[in-house]
Amino acid sequence: MTRLALILTVIFALVGCATGSALVTGQVRTAIEDHSTIQILTSMPAGAEEIAIVKASSDAGLTQHGGLDYAVEELKKQAARVGANGVVITGSDLLREVYSVPVNNSSPIIGSSSVEIVQGVAVWMKTEKVDPYAEETDPYAW
Repeated sequence: MTRLALILTVIFALVGCATGSALVTGQVRTAIEDHSTIQILTSMPAGAEEIAIVKASSDAGLTQHGGLDYAVEELKKQAARVGANGVVITGSDLLREVYSVPVNNSSPIIGSSSVEIVQGVAVWMKTEKVDPYAEETDPYAW
């Protein structure tokens, strides 16, 4: 039984998961299929439209940075669902906890876990489409 409890603890610590939510505060747009195209920003761009407040947490990853990566990916997914093409990060936090699993006739198994929490504002930024076939102009040409 002790061995099984230890194996299950290690599996849960390594696998983990990421969850998220979005609170709509503006006009929702058509969902974006590829969340990897969502831009992560540190300040609100001029002319950006606020769509939602997004929040994500993750207890996955072998390192603190790995947990942060999973949380940011989930934040992008939440933004993509409401049609945002950018997320302005407004805060992050790390929650840690220590737990003890009692084992019959033996010392308890003690472990710890951490949850990375990231929040931001999902925004829509107007983007200019560039024509790849347009001729380049030299601003210094006469």
